[in-house]
Amino acid sequence: MLHCGKPMVKGTFKIENRGRNSPFGYPVSTFYENDTMICEVPVDTTIGYYCTECGMLIGVFPLTHPTGFAGEFNKDIDESIDVLPKKICIECGAEIDLDYPRCPFCGHIYEEI
Repeated sequence: MLHCGKPMVKGTFKIENRGRNSPFGYPVSTFYENDTMICEVPVDTTIGYYCTECGMLIGVFPLTHPTGFAGEFNKDIDESIDVLPKKICIECGAEIDLDYPRCPFCGHIYEEI
């Protein structure tokens, strides 16, 4: 969507409450990329700009809460990247993560040197 280039009027941009007739209503504004929600905003009022010529309305939200990944970051996560190195327990021979201070199988405690 393109703005026509005319000066915009500065004002207050307000968000409607969700569940207005419910005791659990809350203000929220969300941003979607296609059908995926990328972020939401927990405020109900922010700075807004409106063009009286073309009708474009813009709200400025400095505090957003990301809920997903956008664009090139929206890819399948490779679980093999975050695999910790393993060690062999000297008591029972089980293969465990290197950062375990105690063997979860036999209880052997690894002391710091």
